[in-house]
Parts: sequence; C-alpha cells; structure tokens
Amino acid sequence: MIPENSNLFKQFDQKRNLYYICCMVVAIVAGLGYTWSIVQTPFVQKLGGTSVTATVALCYTFTVLCSTMSPTILGGLTRHLKINQMILIGGILFGGGYFLTGYINSIPMLFLTYGVGTGVGAGLMYPSIMGYSASVMPEKQGFSSGLMAGVYGGSAIFWSPLLANMIAGSGLTACFNIIGPVCLVLCIAMSFVVKAVPDGYVAYKQSQIAGAGDSDGGNGAKPKSHSVYDMDRGHMVRTSLFYVAAFAFAFGLTSGMMIISQASQILQSGHGMTPTQAALYVSLLSLMSLIGRILWGSVTDKMDKYVTLCIICAIPILTMGILTVVTSTGVVIACMAITALCYGGFGGTITPITADLFGTGHITENYGVMYLMFGIAALIGPRVAVTMSHNGDYSKAFLIGCILAVISLAAAFVIRRKVASAQS
Repeated sequence: MIPENSNLFKQFDQKRNLYYICCMVVAIVAGLGYTWSIVQTPFVQKLGGTSVTATVALCYTFTVLCSTMSPTILGGLTRHLKINQMILIGGILFGGGYFLTGYINSIPMLFLTYGVGTGVGAGLMYPSIMGYSASVMPEKQGFSSGLMAGVYGGSAIFWSPLLANMIAGSGLTACFNIIGPVCLVLCIAMSFVVKAVPDGYVAYKQSQIAGAGDSDGGNGAKPKSHSVYDMDRGHMVRTSLFYVAAFAFAFGLTSGMMIISQASQILQSGHGMTPTQAALYVSLLSLMSLIGRILWGSVTDKMDKYVTLCIICAIPILTMGILTVVTSTGVVIACMAITALCYGGFGGTITPITADLFGTGHITENYGVMYLMFGIAALIGPRVAVTMSHNGDYSKAFLIGCILAVISLAAAFVIRRKVASAQS
C-alpha cells in the first residue's frame, strides 16, 4: 500500500542529506562548549585570581545544567516549535551569550552570559538535532546519531587550539567578540535551510527497509525499531526502566565529564604542562570523544545495544582505577584518552538506546529528558575533581569516578535483563 504522503516523503528523501549536514554545522557550533578547560584559567585571571578558581569552575557545571535542564523545563513550549525554529532561537542565545561574555567584569555576569546564554542556547539546539538525526535517517540510527554526537563532542579539536591562540594573541574579549558573531551567523543561516521531518516518514522508511529485506529472501536490512515501549515523556518517566537507565547514563558519564572538563588543569598542575601544551591534549581527548561517539553509535546498529552499553560502562572502571594509583604522564594521558572514548560512547548510544527503549514517536522530547543525565554528570564530575584535588593530585577524585563507574555497570546489567524479559 502506497502512503498518501509518498511524494512528500520522496522529496524529503532527496534533501535529507543536506538537512543532516546543516545540523552537523550546528553541532560544530554547539561543541564550542567543550573548550571550557581552555577558557577557565583566563576567566579566573580576569575575575580575581586563584581565590575564585572554585567558583569560576562551578560555572561550567552551571552551564551544563542550564543546557541539560532547558529541554525539560521549556518542554511545554519547545514541543510546538519545529527543528529550524529551535536552531534559530538556540543560535541567537548561544552566539549572543559568547559575544556578551567578552565584556564580563564579575562572576555573576559570567554565570548569566556564559552559563545561561550559551547553556540554554546549546540546550535548545543539541537535543533537537540529536532527535532529528534519529528521525531523518531511521534506517541507521546508531551511525547517524553517533556521527552527529561525534561532531558535537569532537569539534573542540578545532576550537581548542583556535581559542588558546586567539586568547594568547588578542585577549579574552577580542576572542569572544569574534567567536560569538560567527556562531550566531552560522546558526541563523542553517535554520533557514533545515526542514522538519514529515509525519509518518520514519514508518515509511522502515517499510521500505522491510520491503527490501523481503525482496532478497529475507537477507536484507531489517527495521531497527524493537522498542520495549512506545511512549511520550510523561509516560516514560513513570517507568522503573527510565530510572535504571538514568543511573547507568549519569554515573557512566561522570568519569568522562570529570576528565574532559578538567583536562587542562590536570595536565598543568599535575604534570607541569603549559596552557598551550595542555590544549593539544584537550584536542586529543576531543578526538577520542568524537571517535567514541561514531564508533559505539555504529556498533549499536550491528550488535546488541545493551552489550555495547555494558562495555562502555565497564572500561572506565579500569581506566579510573589506574589513574588512582599511577602518576606517569604517558599512562595518565592514555587512560584519560580511553575514558574520553567511552564518554563519547555514551553520547553516541543514548539516542538509539532511548529510541529502542521508549520508541521513536517521541524521541526528541524523550531524548531531551535523558539529556539531563549529562547535567547530573556535570554537577558531580567537575565539582569532585576541583574539591578533592590537592597540589595537582587528583587520585581521590579518580577513585570516586571509578566507584561511580561500577554503579553504572550494575545498572546497565539490570537494563539488559529487563529488556530481555520484556521482549521474551
């Protein structure tokens, strides 16, 4: 049976790659937030010196909380907005926030312009494009969402050295006054190109995949949708499965959030690196995060999603455990890089796992709720790293990261058992 909107779906098919690429540009812009470890020290120097380090560091946690909470808090409003409108509004807040941050002269202003402005802006853009990526290419959700998340997390490879050199050469204000308008223009331009996924398109593509499988004797690709449930945000948060998944994601992300947010400080204070040298390794961690998002997202298209989840929960137990007892710079960098790889793995698998657990019909709003786990990890990880470090020694913080990774793995095993039971 041919769907009534088949012509509309075919027209969307012809341009969906363009729309996806435009969303990748938005992801590159939003990924600027991963350069916090580059700008933290200049902020500290501008706002009072080492005495305000802990307070300034808290701004990163506040920013991530604004980013991760805004999709849920503003959900009643944003569910009525299309993808291009979300990009437009988010881009204005994000680019404007960066521009205004160049003029701050107090910590409250930093929290307002950087924390609220860029945080809410990213919170409107990133979950929207992640949900969009799962719908615009439903036949390969793991790869498309993993690549999108990879571009988002890995864009700091480009941004980190750029910001470090701009700040060193021209100062913090000039840097932000250039970067802000560039982000603003890019997001506005992309918002005029991207179009919403037509209603029924996901089912249309899945029927095509099923038809292709039937035509070659059953050996073709199969629809990837085997959801345990199919529900909206309100029903999702009433299930025990949601809270188990939340524990797995939040505690699994914590060790990576700890490493990525404080990488520059860890390498400078604990291993004697200069800010420029540390920035290169921040770029390495961003690269590993990018690879992890694409790699593990793609793996979920090929093998059991929940085995994949267990693996990326288990590896940080080892790496954080090693960081607790080893001080060799080479080993520390290697363990940090592997932890970033698994952190990226969470970024690349949360979307397909959320779609698998709770359905694709409400993936954007459901992902917006699950995105809160990044905020919880940001609340725990950086704060633990700052408060439990002493003269460059982060071993106690790493030990807590290891313990939380154990809890994450236990939750992942519970999810796997619940899914197996529900589908049997």
